[in-house]
Amino acid sequence: MRFHNINIRNILQEALNYGGIIVDVRSQEEFKKGHIPMAINIPIEDIKAGNVSLPKGKVIIVYCETGGRSAMAARELNNMGFRVINTIGGLVEYKGSLTKNGR
Repeated sequence: MRFHNINIRNILQEALNYGGIIVDVRSQEEFKKGHIPMAINIPIEDIKAGNVSLPKGKVIIVYCETGGRSAMAARELNNMGFRVINTIGGLVEYKGSLTKNGR
């Protein structure tokens, strides 16, 4: 199984197209400062440790600040059997509004 990459600017449209779950793999502190609307937070450390409770039938769309951690998370989640889409560019390339505080 492999994952594919999309531009971060298309993340919301892809989530709608696939009925996917957007996962921010940054730290909880980074997430609270601002995240993509509808995103949930599962830090990369939790993913590497296998602490993931996501539905296997859903497409998981991952992102981070610049793209490095999301690529690692995509690989890990893919190896766990999830259908994964990785975003390229990270939040530094995202042009939409962000949600602050909370989940």
